[in-house]
Amino acid sequence: MDDPYHLLDRAVEYYVTGRFAALNNLQVAPNLFHHAVEMLAKFQLLRGFRDDRLATEVEKYKQKPYRHNLQSLWSDFKADVSPSTLGRFDAVVADLNRWENLRYGGFPVGFPTTMVFMRRRGPRKTRSAKPQDKYVLVLEDVDELFTEMVTACRINPTFLGERHRLKPDMREWYGKDNLHPMADVFRSDPPAGN
Repeated sequence: MDDPYHLLDRAVEYYVTGRFAALNNLQVAPNLFHHAVEMLAKFQLLRGFRDDRLATEVEKYKQKPYRHNLQSLWSDFKADVSPSTLGRFDAVVADLNRWENLRYGGFPVGFPTTMVFMRRRGPRKTRSAKPQDKYVLVLEDVDELFTEMVTACRINPTFLGERHRLKPDMREWYGKDNLHPMADVFRSDPPAGN
């Protein structure tokens, strides 16, 4: 990789696709969001390196403890951007990180597993009194996390939208039930001359 903006591009694509998947109850949604957060964190952590150091740093993030581990990446991301308010997302990142365990069917043996998708924060009930391995995705939390990460990276949302020029359907999926949208990110300006 010779340009960290490649990671930013993938982060946005994973995020918007993850929203589509979540709103349609597709079980790949958490993994798409996991990758969106991973790519955005790696973008921020790599964007300041000169070309002669970039390859070495990219290799660092391909090794343990990083790779796909959001906990390690999140810790470094928070230290890099330093807004103290990001700590409120620690549990959201931890939940997303757990979903990576299921990526290859890694369900715990001997425990019933419950996967819950919720659009909004709120109470959730399970039907069993037996111990369960619970995986929860709250779309509102992921939306707020991604928006705050973009803000912490000091990325102009209009730049992000111009860079991606999403088709109207994808802009619609970005905005649908999104309580934490980035201002003007995927605005649809009238054609020039009108």
